[in-house]
Amino acid sequence: MKKTLCMLLCIGMAAAMCACSPGEKKAEEAPKKTEGESKGLIGITTSMYTNEGLTIMCDTIKEKVEEEGYQAVIKDANLDQAQQTKDVEDFISQGAKLIIVEACDSVGVKSAFELCNKADIPVLSVNQVLGDDLLELVVGSVTSDNYTAGYEVGQEVAKELGGKGKVCILTYDVAFVCRERGDGFKAAMAENEGIEVLEVFDGVCTEDAAMKKTEDWLQQYPDVTAIFGNNSNCGVGIAAAVRSAGKTDDILVANVDGLSGDIRNMEDGALDITAVYPMKELAAEAANKAVEVLETGKCGEDPRLKFSLCTIDDLDTYKEYWGIE
Repeated sequence: MKKTLCMLLCIGMAAAMCACSPGEKKAEEAPKKTEGESKGLIGITTSMYTNEGLTIMCDTIKEKVEEEGYQAVIKDANLDQAQQTKDVEDFISQGAKLIIVEACDSVGVKSAFELCNKADIPVLSVNQVLGDDLLELVVGSVTSDNYTAGYEVGQEVAKELGGKGKVCILTYDVAFVCRERGDGFKAAMAENEGIEVLEVFDGVCTEDAAMKKTEDWLQQYPDVTAIFGNNSNCGVGIAAAVRSAGKTDDILVANVDGLSGDIRNMEDGALDITAVYPMKELAAEAANKAVEVLETGKCGEDPRLKFSLCTIDDLDTYKEYWGIE
């Protein structure tokens, strides 16, 4: 009986020793990551998350950095630079490893960048155009050639008008990305002696404001032949007002962004010309830069992506790009 018990104890000890083999110990020293673990937090703050393009941008960046093992959180400043600065402060207090900022205000965002610098947290600017003094405060900037986009849209508008017409322009100069678009469009108009710019109205970047201003213009300038908006929200608002007035055949509508709402309006005849923002490509570039900075401490050359001019002839290409059935 005692012999049997002794043998059983020996067998148990041997089995326990086998369970603690060197291979198993090594696995314990380098365990696989459990669900919920990450390499750190990346904060993403945007000027207007409700803008379709910025939604796509933020969501794509978040998806791609999370594929690389980071946690990402998106905050919407809703065009309020003070709120965006507060959002940056929150990310800093949460111990963010890097903060991605799509600025509300190309000048006012400076204080948010300074907070990141003081906290020794790298900050990456996306989409927005910055002055040289602010570029010194960021680790990198990913944006697009907005001036050329506005200029090429303007050239196409002038071509469609036969070099003669009366034009109204909506701008939003507090955001340099929109200012550059407007400057490019105005430069194209200035090349045509037969085109008169009736009014340039600054400070509009939302659908409702663009629709209201267009309704006013239709009353004030019954002979207007073309209206330009600085972004997709403006394009949708302008198109709604022109459609409601029954003037889609009389007034040429153009904008910059070419998001899905613009493409649908073009299909319906309410928008004539746009420049399509390479938003998916920009988001991928931004995500790659963020990971590169965190994992190598380096940041490559800042890209300026090119827009693509879109008219009714290009409709199918951009319906496919935005997944429109």
